[in-house]
Amino acid sequence: MRLLSRLFRVEHEVLPLAAQRRLIKARAALILGEWLGVVLLALGLDARLPLFSLALILALHALLNGVAWLRLRAGGAALTELALQLGVDAACIGALVYLTGGYANPFISLLLVPLILSAVTLPPLHAWAMALWVGGLYTVLMRFYQPMQIQVSPETAVDMHLSGMWLNFLLTAFLVAAFVGRQAASLRRRDAELARAREQRLRDEQLFALGLQAATAAHDLATPMMSVRITLDELRRDYAGDDELDQPLALLSGQVARMQSVLERLGESARARGAKAGPPMPARAWLERVLEHWGLMWPQVRVRLESSENLPCLVDDPALEAVLLVLLNNAAQASSDAVVLRASSLGEDLCIEVVDSGGGFELGKSGGWGVGLDLARAALERMGGALQIGPSETGGVNARVLLPLDVAQGM
Repeated sequence: MRLLSRLFRVEHEVLPLAAQRRLIKARAALILGEWLGVVLLALGLDARLPLFSLALILALHALLNGVAWLRLRAGGAALTELALQLGVDAACIGALVYLTGGYANPFISLLLVPLILSAVTLPPLHAWAMALWVGGLYTVLMRFYQPMQIQVSPETAVDMHLSGMWLNFLLTAFLVAAFVGRQAASLRRRDAELARAREQRLRDEQLFALGLQAATAAHDLATPMMSVRITLDELRRDYAGDDELDQPLALLSGQVARMQSVLERLGESARARGAKAGPPMPARAWLERVLEHWGLMWPQVRVRLESSENLPCLVDDPALEAVLLVLLNNAAQASSDAVVLRASSLGEDLCIEVVDSGGGFELGKSGGWGVGLDLARAALERMGGALQIGPSETGGVNARVLLPLDVAQGM
């Protein structure tokens, strides 16, 4: 019952199309080797062969490989069907060897090729079935075959047999290296992609947990922040006209207002999750609005905006704005007197650069959690973009955002 269950489970599985394509090419190379072997025996060694029967088997083998190609064009074959195709390959090789001397023919070792292809591409159950099949064919060919008639001396016959073994070894080695090597490289690439996917998933889970904690903290801080603001307003009314307290209280009220603005933006982002971005607007106008919002938290930082004339309109994307705010915050902490925000088109990408003239990220930051860049990079990767960090011409850091233009335009 367990065997039947495993057979049923793999019956409808499909090998990747690229692997099936390589398998068909390997079988085509095998068929070409069979043709060359027959031609060598018939013309080079003047052997008496049933050429019509051999040609019929070779044509049938090529036709079956053509059917496999058509099945690939139609969407691919299941694993069980591929196992049957390889089994037919082994049967064709066995029929050719039967007509050309049986187990005395050195090319009988070609029966190993379908077995190797099965072991590399198919589940172990199919590979073991193929091993039994080719083993049975070899055993039958030891007893039943048609002798090959070649008018040569015994010494020459031995030399020919050894030469045939050498040629068969080269052909088998070529097929194994060409197919198994590429298949192993494909498996290594797939393993690398799976490792990157697992790493991406782990990072997404960590960022999700961080975002959940941030949302919870913003919710919990809203009420006490309102209480602090009300208390400050009352103190300002009570001590109105007091030169010693009026300025500090005004400063505290302004800072509280900025913190409330940040909390409100967090709340708006949480309520708008999954919503579409706003309508397109001129790129420079959108960048100026981002700087205006950001300037409320960093009024002491001087930022110079540089943008190309040919920039397309951009959608009002909160995710892209959040990325720029993170980069601007880092740049402001590195150098508060000279920050450049530069936007241009770079091929098929929108390029936005945040350049500072300070020590940059390499010197570290005295405050913050150090997760801003991770969040920015994750957000850009989700949009199909990338974040590049490198040195700037002013001795600081150049944080470059690359985003496909069709994504930036909301297309």
